[in-house]
Order: sequence, then structure tokens, then C-alpha cells
Amino acid sequence: MTIKVQLLEPIKGFEGVQISELVLRAPKYMDVMTLGEPTTYARSEGGMIYQAEKDGVIQSYIERLVVEPKHTDLLNQLSLADTLKLKDTINGFFGAAREAIYPS
Repeated sequence: MTIKVQLLEPIKGFEGVQISELVLRAPKYMDVMTLGEPTTYARSEGGMIYQAEKDGVIQSYIERLVVEPKHTDLLNQLSLADTLKLKDTINGFFGAAREAIYPS
């Protein structure tokens, strides 16, 4: 399974080619076992559960899962909005998997 992420601000590929979308594949066993979860969960003293993103892990997932463009150094051109969109895509993979396991 792959997901296409439309960029709000296209980036430039090699030879000036404009790239307006990225394609990411879904994480698999070795990805998860090597990188771990992109978020961690904790409980406050009052019992409230909250989630904290692990930016370094999310970055590793993005770089590992990008199918197109093949050169991940092009990711350095991404705008803030597109970067947040990619972070949401990574978290979405995990949310969809959990929903498949534990339907609400």
C-alpha cells in the first residue's frame, strides 16, 4: 500500500523538475521493529493520558518510507506545512493499523 501526499508548495527535483507530490509506502515489520513507535504515551498524576511525538523517529520513518522522489535529500526543501502533513501521514499509518485491530 502507498499513499500520495500532495504538496502545498512544490519542490524542485534534479534538472529543475517540479515535484508536487510524494509517495510513501506503508510501514512493515522491520520498519517498526527497527525504528519503534513514532509517538509515546504517558499518564499524568491526575490520570490524563497524553501523547508525545518522537520527531527523530518520525523523520526516520519519512526518509525510509518515501518511494518517490527517490532522493530523500530533496526533503530539505519542504515547507513547514508540508512537513507537518508528512508527520500526520506517518501517525495516520499507525492510527489506521490500530483501528483495524481495535475497531471503535
